[in-house]
Amino acid sequence: MKVLGVSLEGSTAIFSALEKQGETIIDLSADFKKMELKDHLNSEEVKILCGNLHILFEKGQFDRIGIIKRGTKGRFAASSITFKIEGLIQLYPACEVEFISPATLNAYFKKNTNSVTPKYSYQKAANGLAFYLLNQA
Repeated sequence: MKVLGVSLEGSTAIFSALEKQGETIIDLSADFKKMELKDHLNSEEVKILCGNLHILFEKGQFDRIGIIKRGTKGRFAASSITFKIEGLIQLYPACEVEFISPATLNAYFKKNTNSVTPKYSYQKAANGLAFYLLNQA
C-alpha cells in the first residue's frame, strides 16, 4: 500500500510518501517533497500547479491521499491560499482525498510511535499523517 500525506503551509504543499510492503515501511519522500503556488492570482500558475500535482499523484500511484485539516475560523485560521491548493488536490479524480484533524493525529501518536523519520524536518507533519494513513488501512 502507498500513501501520501500532505501538509499545507502558506502557499506550499508539503508531501511525505510511504509504502508498506509486508511489515516493512519504505520512505518514498525523496521523490515527493513540496510544491509552491507563487502567485495565486495568476490563473496560468494555478493551472500549472494543478497539473503538476496530478502528475505527481499519478507517478506515485497512491492508494490513499490525506491532508491535515486546518482551521477555518479564529486565531489559527489557515490562509486563503492553502484552501485554493487544497481544492486543487481534491480535484484529482483517481483517488479520494481524506482530511485528518490534528487532534486525531495527536491522539494516535500518544499511543503509537512513528518509526519513520522524514528526510527533511519540514516534512514532519506530512510524514506523521502518511504514517497514520498507512497504519489505519
